[in-house]
Amino acid sequence: MLVAKDKKRTNIAEYVIYMWQLEDLVRALKFDINLLEQHVFGLFSESDELKLEIKNWYLDIIQMMQIEKIENSGHLQVTENVILDLEGLHRSIINDDSQKKYAELYHKAGLNIFELSKKLKSESESEIQIMFHGLYALLLMRMKKREVTDETVAAMSTFSDLLALLAKKYHEREKKERTQWDG
Repeated sequence: MLVAKDKKRTNIAEYVIYMWQLEDLVRALKFDINLLEQHVFGLFSESDELKLEIKNWYLDIIQMMQIEKIENSGHLQVTENVILDLEGLHRSIINDDSQKKYAELYHKAGLNIFELSKKLKSESESEIQIMFHGLYALLLMRMKKREVTDETVAAMSTFSDLLALLAKKYHEREKKERTQWDG
């Protein structure tokens, strides 16, 4: 919970990857809050009050996954909504002629997005979803200590660079909107 809140506030792209990892962790531990407590959040040396808050957060995640029927695969709607928001921002930045750096990074990532889309056979997924799938697959490969080719690392680097700039633009927009509401 603490990590998710921090990532959502500071790096929305890392938040998405973190939430996907969390979903897989919940699945791996068979939606068992006791196993999650034993192996994940129970290891924190926090106050009892904070531990209870964290436990309730994990219980909420479990319940949402069950309600949304994503026990075996898929992602929480709340995370999917973030991706949709990022996709909308991505489209608006691409169409903004003043965003030359973004256009340059998008151009570098474009062929890699297309190639991964073909491999995933995911014609209905957005470019942002495809890049997240690629980066998450790379994370899993590294965690499993599988060999990753230099070509794959280079391709994923283009995704990482583009998503990092998109995340920066997202947080700039969020800060601007907060300032407008506070003003």
